[in-house]
Amino acid sequence: MINMLHTFKSVSKIVHGAGSIADTGKEVKRLGGERAIIVTDPGLASLGLHVAVEEALALAGIEFVLYAKAELEPNATSIQDCADAAKAFNADVIIGFGGGSALDTAKAASVLAVHEGPISKYFGVDVVPGPCMPLIAVPTTAGTGSEMTSISVLTNNETGAKLGIVSDYIYAAAVILDPALTTGLPPHITAMTGVDAFVHAMESFVGLMSTPFTDALNLQAMKIIAKNIRKAYANGNNLEAREAMLYGSALAGMGFGNTQNGVIHAVGTSVPAKYKLPHGLLMAAVAPIGIDYNYMANPEKYAVVADILTHVVAGEESVEDRAAYCADAFVQMLEDLDIAPGLSPYGVTEEDLPGIATRAAAAKRLMDNNPRQGNEKQLLTMLQKHF
Repeated sequence: MINMLHTFKSVSKIVHGAGSIADTGKEVKRLGGERAIIVTDPGLASLGLHVAVEEALALAGIEFVLYAKAELEPNATSIQDCADAAKAFNADVIIGFGGGSALDTAKAASVLAVHEGPISKYFGVDVVPGPCMPLIAVPTTAGTGSEMTSISVLTNNETGAKLGIVSDYIYAAAVILDPALTTGLPPHITAMTGVDAFVHAMESFVGLMSTPFTDALNLQAMKIIAKNIRKAYANGNNLEAREAMLYGSALAGMGFGNTQNGVIHAVGTSVPAKYKLPHGLLMAAVAPIGIDYNYMANPEKYAVVADILTHVVAGEESVEDRAAYCADAFVQMLEDLDIAPGLSPYGVTEEDLPGIATRAAAAKRLMDNNPRQGNEKQLLTMLQKHF
């Protein structure tokens, strides 16, 4: 941290609390909007969750159109389709409503709604040339924290690799956190997305780019999530637990949005797309592997993570012993949530491990923040050990 220049950035406005979705129309008007496009996925649309947004917009006299074609793995084609729909409607505000995929779609489409495509022109950091269509982000899962970040992760059409657009111009102009929207999440989705949020906070906390500002956010996020994830999993109608999880996810998003993630995300996003495994599940399955790989590089912080996971105040055990127990403590949380650690339980074959290691080692944006600087050989050894 010494002799390094850091900048902390985040969204400018957060509206939160049960029922806060009713403020959507008010926020569109604040942004000078009169015509909004709601971007969500077919699954959420079929459940009718978006109706609350439509009602709020209608009450405020805002014209709107529903775009319910956001894909689970958004790519250049789907982003262009969404941007075309926004332009065809003459939208002046875009509302991302859903999980990470819908929010990533809305962010990337906000770029193409203003700037010339293709979207591949904007992969990388600070490539977007100027302001985009104003975005309101409304998460329906407590997981990705995408509503709080300046990152949109897309799939390369040709290679299947995950690529990111990172730009201050795609920060949401407003974020609405309404826990009532998350009560319908099935238990397994609650578990996967919740663990993903914890991983965001943990990787940001132990990473090389952490600062006192991100540490404060990530510590609070991990404490909130560790305390509430089992409650939310066991009873999805526990609004207090749902609210805590939503805020924990958002705090983690604020944290990692300023630091990047690390080896867990590098490995998880390098698993071939052919397996069609949800992002949150991959992060959960790979997390103990990443912890075991990393803890000796930053034992002081991994000891703190272990204490949070075990809900104990540091006792007589040494920092090194507590750090070494962190992976086991994480596995215990996974067992309580009925998630198996490792990749083999999900059909990933051992023949794919070398490719995963190679791609993970090359994920510079993520590995540059990782506390242990390793190579593909070390990553492969780790993957084989925990397969």
